[in-house]
Amino acid sequence: MPGTPASSPRSLLAPLVGGLVLAGAVVAGLFLLRAEVQDLRRAAEADRADLKEILGEVTRLRIEQSAGSKGPQALLEKLRTYAPLLTSARTTEPDYRNAQKEMDAVLRAFATLGADGWQPLQDRLNGLDPSKDFDEIKQLLRASLAVDRTKGIALYRDVLLGQRLPSPRLRWFVGAELTEIDRPLAQDLLRRVLLTESGRGFNTDHAAAFPGAVIPDRAALSATGFHNYVLAYARTQDPRLDDTLLMVLGRAEHDRMTIQECVKLLGDRRYAAAGPAVEKLYNQPPLGQEDPIFLNYCLEAIVAIRGKDAQPFLEAALPKASSELVQKRIQALLGKLAGK
Repeated sequence: MPGTPASSPRSLLAPLVGGLVLAGAVVAGLFLLRAEVQDLRRAAEADRADLKEILGEVTRLRIEQSAGSKGPQALLEKLRTYAPLLTSARTTEPDYRNAQKEMDAVLRAFATLGADGWQPLQDRLNGLDPSKDFDEIKQLLRASLAVDRTKGIALYRDVLLGQRLPSPRLRWFVGAELTEIDRPLAQDLLRRVLLTESGRGFNTDHAAAFPGAVIPDRAALSATGFHNYVLAYARTQDPRLDDTLLMVLGRAEHDRMTIQECVKLLGDRRYAAAGPAVEKLYNQPPLGQEDPIFLNYCLEAIVAIRGKDAQPFLEAALPKASSELVQKRIQALLGKLAGK
């Protein structure tokens, strides 16, 4: 029986060439589709921006009509009216929701003013007392950001560093807001605050590490509540968070609450380098005060950081514990380690 004739090279190449052509057509089609999708997305974003601007203009006109005046003064009047309702314990839930809706509208309307809205806002801010007008000031700061983002961020920076509107409460508020607006800047500024200030004030020696650092206004310093900066800083998720908190632990000028928040965070983050410092704080607590709550936070952090290797420390600490609360916590932690 004669053998089957060998396929010609042309017959073998034909399917391969056809497949390559088809694949090329598919790839080209995908590129075209991707380009069309990107064009549609850009068009949709432009439409959203236009609609947002139109909504802002319509909102501003409505507010001006209801206020009986025009421009920034109408918006400032509404802002002054609704700001206290958003924090007063006497405000009912329906009234709060309405006040929040109106405040959002005011900020949206301010954004349409552009440069014309900046100076009236600053004039109003300059006429307020940070210790008494917190609610209105924080909304004016948000309005400033809406009017001019670049100048608004610079204003936030000055407040956080204690150069404008000096008030610890405003500084904590701005620290939280700036984390959402410009996280890298918030990380840098809050790290600077923690490393140059304490509940005792501003440390010029520590400030030498920050060229150009300026002493905050005395009214901006926090004799109490300095630990709020630790909480605000932790929310920035700074890559240098662990090392910064460990540095704070080693400074004697910080109060117990500030140290305690650092201990809790370093324990939660299981930062190994903090182990010896936390053990030292347990044995030599701030101001020599053996506060059971503080000591227990130290114990929790030590176990979180060292794991089973914390057992010898706990066993040595148990007979020396002067508080029943601390003794029980040590026993509970030893039991927890034994069950692992």
